[in-house]
Amino acid sequence: MVAVLGGLRGGLGAHRDLAVLAAGSGVSSLGAQLTLIGFTTELAGAGAFAVAGLFVAVALGAVLGTPVAGWAVDRFHNRYLLAVTVCTQVLLLVGLLLGHADLPVVYGLVTLLGVSGGVVRTCASVLIPLATGEDDSVGGYAWLSSAQNTGSVAGIVLGGVIAAGPGIEVALLLDAVAAFVHLVLALRLRVDRDPGQDDGSVGGPSSQWSGLVLLRSDRLLMGRVVAQTVGGIAVAIALVNGVFLVLGPVGGNEFTYSAMLVCWTAGLLFGANLSRRFTTARALVAAFATGSLVMAPALAAPALVPHVLVNAAAWLVAGACSSVQNVTLNALVQLRTPDAVRGRVFAAVGAVTVGGGTVGVLAAGAVVGAAGPLRALAVAAVFAALAGLMAWLAFFRRDHLRGSVVSPDFEPSAHDRQRMS
Repeated sequence: MVAVLGGLRGGLGAHRDLAVLAAGSGVSSLGAQLTLIGFTTELAGAGAFAVAGLFVAVALGAVLGTPVAGWAVDRFHNRYLLAVTVCTQVLLLVGLLLGHADLPVVYGLVTLLGVSGGVVRTCASVLIPLATGEDDSVGGYAWLSSAQNTGSVAGIVLGGVIAAGPGIEVALLLDAVAAFVHLVLALRLRVDRDPGQDDGSVGGPSSQWSGLVLLRSDRLLMGRVVAQTVGGIAVAIALVNGVFLVLGPVGGNEFTYSAMLVCWTAGLLFGANLSRRFTTARALVAAFATGSLVMAPALAAPALVPHVLVNAAAWLVAGACSSVQNVTLNALVQLRTPDAVRGRVFAAVGAVTVGGGTVGVLAAGAVVGAAGPLRALAVAAVFAALAGLMAWLAFFRRDHLRGSVVSPDFEPSAHDRQRMS
């Protein structure tokens, strides 16, 4: 992970704050996967309900984090809020390390980690345009997505090794160390967003749940989030199914599986770089739709020809498409949301996608167990194609020309109106 941090700092050049945000998100994603895989493996012996309870706690934290993140990010200095929240995560992980043998404690602290994670993700998302400038924010989201996805994939690989060896204590300790590194990085931020003591009247509803209300007011954005959730199920099935596919029909071993994950990560980086080209709402929706439709045959290919080279190429393409999905969603939220309510809308989008991802992981386990590794890929391809068709429907209905998440008092500039369309 040190090499990843160094590469980010070198590649981002003058955008020092962007490098800090991306590196912190990558480290945090790595640690989160260590804990999730560690507890999933640890609780497997206690039965399916114990594992399901863990995912319920994760989803509950994401849902509860929506009003908390939306309220806090649009009221307090975001740089300080980020540092305080990450510091809280360090303390929660220490608590998990001390009380991981008590199941209610695990569920409770995992829920609180989910709440704090919503605040952290929202802070990073709203600070990106300030670190890069509004016009260059798509490139910033590309770097953020690359770091998050790289950290997640690295955490999955390392988490499996730790779960099979040292166990949950080491996973939690490394997650706490990763959170501490994230804290150090957050304290080095120079960029800040001061929303002041706005009561919410400028940007829309003042309720703590106003992010969801504002999200629903934009037909394009709401449809795009739903399509993202459907596409996320395809990605979840593919990743959960990967180890069974490689060790089964493909005929590989643990080294082959690691190589497949490297291909997926390389695809993530390529897709993030490709996404920087899309800067208007029309282009962002079209890119997501195209990426999802390309992902469908890429996921289906190993099911038809279960060969290691076919699998490697498919994972490279699917990883790139997954990255395009994530980057274009963040960019679309930033593009169609004024700064006054951006924190609340990002929090709402994060809750929906994280909750959908959790459901996707649970569904993936059921699909892989019932259909087997080859048919599971076919199911994943169907979800990817469905996500792409949903996005193309919004595109051809020209929803990108309709109202964005704005209040009656918000008057965008001519430049803003051009970018929103």
